[in-house]
Amino acid sequence: MTRMFGIAGLLTVAAVAVTACSTDYEVLSDLAPAKTRFVATMLGSNEVPAVTTTAAGIMNLIKEDSVTILYDIATTSPTDSVTMVHIHAGGAGVNGPVMVWFFPTEASRAPGPGTGAAARVNGVVRVGRITRAGTAFVAPFTWDSLQTRLANGTSYANLHTRRYPGGEIRGQVLAAP
Repeated sequence: MTRMFGIAGLLTVAAVAVTACSTDYEVLSDLAPAKTRFVATMLGSNEVPAVTTTAAGIMNLIKEDSVTILYDIATTSPTDSVTMVHIHAGGAGVNGPVMVWFFPTEASRAPGPGTGAAARVNGVVRVGRITRAGTAFVAPFTWDSLQTRLANGTSYANLHTRRYPGGEIRGQVLAAP
């Protein structure tokens, strides 16, 4: 029962965050781009192989325009245990290669500031943006391949922890209603 309450609370926080993000700019005309929202509900049972954990998480992505995606990642995992968060290429039940690093960033994977455990405030692991020109995608992936995989539901979010270095929670990135 505690796990369901944790997930429900996390989903409520995420819904508020998505709603807040989705109204960040004023629509100046009917020509303003429509925002596309995606969400990944991350659970241990989605890992391959499945992991028994009480942790849960959510990743929200909002495609603002043709060159920018905003994201936020929240989890119930202990603050100091998160070691990596990224999006992989792959369908449900299939392990695939990393496409985009969120934590630590690809550029900061060497020891030093910005690496190690994630800083977290109220369950939020990372908030940021992916951009066509400013994001270091893991080869051979690109902005265009990420867009295709998001649209087709063939990517997943994965959060790794010290206890589960292969991944503690995972969820398919799917279009949000």
